[in-house]
Amino acid sequence: MMRVLHVIGAMDRGGAETMIMNLYRAIDRDVVQFDFVVHEERPCDYDEEIQDLGGRLYRVPRFTGSNMLSYRRAFREFFGEHGEHRVVHGHIGSSAAMYLSEAKRAKRYTIAHSHAQNYPLSLEQLAFRVLSYPTRFIADYYMACSSEAGRDRFGSRIVQAENFKVLKNGIALEQYRCDQAAHLACKKAYGYDVSVPLVGHVGRLDSVKNHRFLLEVFSLVKKEIPNARLVCVGRGPLADDLEHAACELGIGESVDFLGVREDIPNLLKAFDAFVFPSFKEGLSIAVIEAQSSGLPVLASMGVPEGAILVEDATRLPLSQGAAAWASKCLSILDSACDRRDNVDEVRLQGFDIDDSARWLERFYLSRQP
Repeated sequence: MMRVLHVIGAMDRGGAETMIMNLYRAIDRDVVQFDFVVHEERPCDYDEEIQDLGGRLYRVPRFTGSNMLSYRRAFREFFGEHGEHRVVHGHIGSSAAMYLSEAKRAKRYTIAHSHAQNYPLSLEQLAFRVLSYPTRFIADYYMACSSEAGRDRFGSRIVQAENFKVLKNGIALEQYRCDQAAHLACKKAYGYDVSVPLVGHVGRLDSVKNHRFLLEVFSLVKKEIPNARLVCVGRGPLADDLEHAACELGIGESVDFLGVREDIPNLLKAFDAFVFPSFKEGLSIAVIEAQSSGLPVLASMGVPEGAILVEDATRLPLSQGAAAWASKCLSILDSACDRRDNVDEVRLQGFDIDDSARWLERFYLSRQP
């Protein structure tokens, strides 16, 4: 059995982490097993499942910018003690140049994986770009969830090279099978009247997801449909601020913040519209999942075009403003018809996790000495 080491910040429920876990569940673990180096001491959402699946968790101090020498030393010591990982798959970008160079020093095959496009430039983003830039000259192979995410992180030269691949964020598609009966049953199961229009969103409560704009859009939708509700799934640093903002807009009683959930497929089946005004996304698993369940999607131009897979999903520029977004959302709700999933269409476009897992399994094995 081959053991592959994944290097990531923390195995909580986020886009990259969920993608890795989808692959981990689907890959043949008698042939390829995953282990993880994480930069977090506290228990994280997926830790217990990782251990149940046979994976091992190793912890290193978080890179702060001022601990470069000790951070490198931690990985040098780790690779000196663990010769079982012939492939090192790096997902955390800011320190990739350091841990991947130490992996190469230890004669490991190295992969750098980009999961996001660059967010509008700030001091933090500038520091990230400076720190991550050398990765372009270190890794043996490069992967990304979209061409845009690859180009932003690694540059056009690498994206056009033979040692680059867009590894699509596959999902377990059969979980998203849905028809009108399932749609109504899920609404009832969550305590909503079947006549209540549910606008849904799944994403970390972080500034890049643009939740304040989402709340403004929903406040305009609610003026036209007073019994409509907004359901936000996810957690993050802006949780308290967003609850306060909802109250300031007069919609506090109509917005449900559900936190982190394990029942995403059923929640998506219950929703009537999915609104996703993110500034930037590498791809967005949530948008793929929503489309798979047959949920009409309204996304920003920050979501790559390659994530729009079916006719009832559309992108709208944020520059058009909340009123235009609300108008489009109302149009989606007004034109609702009997629910039908898009599982087969999404599968044809390469987002079945079994296909992604089989490819990755073959790739890893072909890199083993």
